[in-house]
Amino acid sequence: MADSDAPNLRSPIAPLAPDQRRAAAIAGRDARLPDWVVSGRPIVERPRYDSVIVVGAGIGGLCLAARLARSPAFAGRVTIVGKPPEQNPRLIGGLTLRARSLDYFAACLGIPRADLIEHLYGPHKAEVASNRQIAARFDRDREGRYEIGPTGEWMSRWDHDGRVLSYGVRNSHMSGAIYDFMAGLDIAWHSTKPASLDDCRGLARGSKPFVVVTEPMALPGAGGIPPNPKKFVVAAQLPFADPQRRSRRVLPDNTSMLCGRRRNGSLDASVWYPLRDPLSPDARYYGIFYKVVRGGVDLHRNAEIEVMKDNLLGVSAALGLEPVSPADTMGTAMIPCSDWRAIHEHTEGYLDLAKLANAGTPIICGDGMLRAGLAAYVAGEALIAGVEPQAHLNRAMRGWKWRNWLVYQAVGPSSLLGDTALRWFPGMGLNLIQEFGETWAGVE
Repeated sequence: MADSDAPNLRSPIAPLAPDQRRAAAIAGRDARLPDWVVSGRPIVERPRYDSVIVVGAGIGGLCLAARLARSPAFAGRVTIVGKPPEQNPRLIGGLTLRARSLDYFAACLGIPRADLIEHLYGPHKAEVASNRQIAARFDRDREGRYEIGPTGEWMSRWDHDGRVLSYGVRNSHMSGAIYDFMAGLDIAWHSTKPASLDDCRGLARGSKPFVVVTEPMALPGAGGIPPNPKKFVVAAQLPFADPQRRSRRVLPDNTSMLCGRRRNGSLDASVWYPLRDPLSPDARYYGIFYKVVRGGVDLHRNAEIEVMKDNLLGVSAALGLEPVSPADTMGTAMIPCSDWRAIHEHTEGYLDLAKLANAGTPIICGDGMLRAGLAAYVAGEALIAGVEPQAHLNRAMRGWKWRNWLVYQAVGPSSLLGDTALRWFPGMGLNLIQEFGETWAGVE
């Protein structure tokens, strides 16, 4: 990679071999990929633009830049505005890595998905794999102790021909792995944050650039001013050691868990996944509590976050888990929700990938890493083929908006039904909103 003002890039991975420069077609109706990708026909590279500026160096930005830089049409003409990923033990961003997500990352990088898994987990990949997911309701007794109710299985790898469903990974660890595999690509880096769309175009390595924003930000000159969000997701997450997990007999090996309870008209919901992390070597699981809340004067941000923290510590104790360095690893957030509708506002030569990939309520369903990888792959293929990417992104995200809306109903407006299902029949009840298609296990 060429670099104007970023530090020297690490290069532990050999540059991509010539026969790995083509991304493999991805099967799976959930992806709603462009027809020419699904058919596996040779890609005809007829781009309308001669260069691309990618604003943001998160997972979506890195994947998009990698896919474009591997194309002869854009090789040496891709610029990332941002800083290379920095490893930090704090849990910032999503940690749920669906096995399906690896398909999109690998396709953008032009490598086998097994290489990514090996790079992330090494000899621990079997330990961190989640083969099934159970669900339960939690409660608190009069002394304030948390109790876990009966559990029920609602997802199993055997629903997907025995393939692994998901893994747990720190977001910056995943970004760092993608970045490592990009070491042989010619990509320019600029760390100065742009103030306008024209600023972005000024960084182009060509005369007719296309600008893609992959992180939430307002960019003057690109569309209208975004409205104030009406809803937010408040969340807190931590890594955990598991000294008493097996003796508690609630959360078995290679199993993830959904757990929640209704409060103030919606669910305090959580998921728990196996985790192996080089910056938290004692961690074996991670947990996140989240809740959809309405904005406005009645929203008490700090109070809601404290409830999420209390829930994390209380449920983890009931599961036999122990926090790992919470002062250094605890992550909290209040994330604005986007509209459910398709996005048709359009600025020539510009794409708001972050908004298109958000797909309604974030982190509730579909997982941010998966949506970022899918959106990056679809946008990259469209730009290489010379077609407008926004329509293809609206189509690719349609199914995820529907899934997000359905789960949002279960944890929000219809949370009484969700709470009842968790209390009395957690496995069978949640199967009613189980996703169809290969949205978890992907292709191995």
